[in-house]
Amino acid sequence: MRPVTHWIGSYTASMGGDALGIGAAATREDGTLEFLGLAAETSSPSFLANGVVPGIVYSTDEGSGRVEAFRRVDEFGMAALGGRAVSGGSPCHLSVTPTHLYVSNYRDGSVDVFPLDADGRIGELAQTLQGSGSGPAEDQGGPHAHATHVVGSTVLSADLGADRVHVHRVRDGALERIGTGAFPAGTGPRDFADSAGRIYLLGELDGGIYRIDDTAQTIASGRVVADWAAGDHAAALAIDEDGTFGYAGLRGSNRVAVLRIEDLSPVAAVSTGGSWPRHLVRDGGVLHVANQLSSTLTSFRLEPHTGIPRPIGRPESVPSPTYLLPVR
Repeated sequence: MRPVTHWIGSYTASMGGDALGIGAAATREDGTLEFLGLAAETSSPSFLANGVVPGIVYSTDEGSGRVEAFRRVDEFGMAALGGRAVSGGSPCHLSVTPTHLYVSNYRDGSVDVFPLDADGRIGELAQTLQGSGSGPAEDQGGPHAHATHVVGSTVLSADLGADRVHVHRVRDGALERIGTGAFPAGTGPRDFADSAGRIYLLGELDGGIYRIDDTAQTIASGRVVADWAAGDHAAALAIDEDGTFGYAGLRGSNRVAVLRIEDLSPVAAVSTGGSWPRHLVRDGGVLHVANQLSSTLTSFRLEPHTGIPRPIGRPESVPSPTYLLPVR
């Protein structure tokens, strides 16, 4: 059996999916991913994050409102280390530091802070920061925390519902909110990415892409695609190491948008070969896409000079995939 190269987050029955927990995948010689099966049975691990402690992986349980910790016990499997209930509901994103776990709760717009012990286990809830506000879109009836991003001693928090990014200073493990950056109404701030020392923010609801600083102020902005389709929802953002090209999944039209990072301009958009591209990840010169509703992974070779993805292999059947985490 090939070595595991990626863990797969998913939706189980609690969120209307067909998976049973965290999956495992290996990289074939042609660069595509092979689904190896179930690594850990757990409820709707829709987001995954590597721990600082080697072999530790954290997951959200979006359906039950929990975060869980796992330890890799062999080449293929994981053992559960236990978890904690979050303060709000629908935890959807995790950021990990050597001492803390930051959890974004979509349902009520809160961000939770959990301490981590030396073995990577999750301690009792230490702090909750509540969001507020709303936006003009149907999905913006209230605050919806969607992602955090750690920049040294600063933690940024994207609120999809309120079109804001909150800025926090870390003090003795706690977060102190020191500022907020506002974005155009209907942006829906969803995901962060960084490359070449710069921070980027993706708008789910308008397809906007923003280069921001660590005070959440906009330095430059653009669009991920020239022909934004009605009903599209942008998902994950991935940028190559040298900051040349970026990639965003477009749920609805089921495309991968390619953009030039230097001027934040759209280059192309190609079909993912599946439905509802919830997440994507670069692996060297290959881009992997998790298509949630078609229950497939698709892989693409990236043209080095244009950044355009070219399909390789066939779609790999995987139940309700929502996240791809490179093994570390």
